[in-house]
Order: sequence, then C-alpha cells, then structure tokens
Amino acid sequence: MARARLNIPGISAVPTPVGRAPARGQIGQETYESIRTAILNCSFPPGMALSELAVSEELGVSKAPVRDAFRRLAGEGLLEVVPQRGTSVSQLSRARIRDAIFVREVIECRAAELAAQAPLAERNKLNQWLDRQVVASDQRDFVGHLTADEAMHHEILVLAGHRHAWGPLLLARTGMNRIRHIAIPELGGNRIAIDQHRKVVRAIVAGDGARARDAMLTHIRSPLDFVDAICARYPEYFSAD
Repeated sequence: MARARLNIPGISAVPTPVGRAPARGQIGQETYESIRTAILNCSFPPGMALSELAVSEELGVSKAPVRDAFRRLAGEGLLEVVPQRGTSVSQLSRARIRDAIFVREVIECRAAELAAQAPLAERNKLNQWLDRQVVASDQRDFVGHLTADEAMHHEILVLAGHRHAWGPLLLARTGMNRIRHIAIPELGGNRIAIDQHRKVVRAIVAGDGARARDAMLTHIRSPLDFVDAICARYPEYFSAD
C-alpha cells in the first residue's frame, strides 16, 4: 500500500484566521473534516496507508489533531488501525454496503411515505433541491451535486416529522459516499440519481405515499448496480468479505 505523501490532491491545509491563533477545538474539527473529505472523495483511496506525520505536514498542523481525527474516523469505519502495522483507509466492504442499504431502506422509505402527507407548500420545496442538483451536475460540480443530494434527503426526513433520525441515517449514508464519488464520473451515477430523485419528488409532491416509498426503494438499492462495475475496475479497493 502506498504511503500518504505531501501535496496530496483533494486535501487542503487547515486555514489560520488572520490576526489570531485558531482555537484548539477549531483546529481539531477542521483537521478531521479535511481528512474525512479526502477519504470520501477518494483522494485517499481505499486501502491507502496513512502516516500521521505526512498528513500533519500537509495540513500544517501538529500530529495531535491528526491522531485525534484518525481515532474518530476509525470509529466511523473509514480508517483501519492495526497495531504494529499502522493506519490505512478502510477498504470497501460488500457486507457493509448491504448493511448501509438495509438501514437506509428502513428509515428513508418510510420517511418518503410520510413526507407525502406534509403540507403541499413544504413538499414543493423539494423541487428547489432537485433543481440545484441538476444545475450542479450540468456544470460537472460533483461536490455540489452530492451536497444538494444530501440536503434533499434531509428535507424528506424533516417533512416526515423525523428530523432527529438524520444522525443514525448519516452514518449509513457515509458508508455509501465513496461508492457514489467513484460512480459519478466513471459510471454516470449523477444522471441516474437525478432521474430517480425526480420520481421520488414527483410522488411526494403529488401526495402519493406508496409511489414515493417504492421510488425511494429503487433509488436506495441502485448503488448495488455500481458495486460490481467498480470492483471490476478497482479490485484492490475491496476487502475479501
């Protein structure tokens, strides 16, 4: 496995506020978010070995916030820490992908069904997020595409009256984000997602809970179609399970 190196694409130095030193907690959070982003967008690809020293030098911070970030990311399943061997980006796992889809089905399909009962004016707001996703995709702004995607799914939970379910759902969605980042530029996953989102939104706005639930189910299961194609191109990204 390649070691983390300086000038790592997709990871930026933690900014220092002008005129004052950043708070310790701020540095830690920004360090965590920078490394997490690099993992999710596959700038740090699955299986890559990471060095606390190399990452701290690249971010311009001490090793302490990097060490804390590594610990948090290991808890999220994004890093694997093996005694005497070091830290590496977790490989993709078919079993974990299936588990993430299971969690999303349970929460999001029911949420789509309930969202169809929300006031019409609130349901119509979903179209704004869909429009933003379309614009971002047309501009090949894939980060913007995924940001709008996540915001729309969050809004569906809000419409369903279960905004606090976002926390446990987010962990499952995190497990899928690397698949989505690979699938968008290589397999046209952005266009597929928009078509599926359009069906979900139309059903919710129309007040058809059953159709919204079924459309959401199709959408949530669609990454399974990408897994085999990604594995064929990048077998080293996947664990043996």
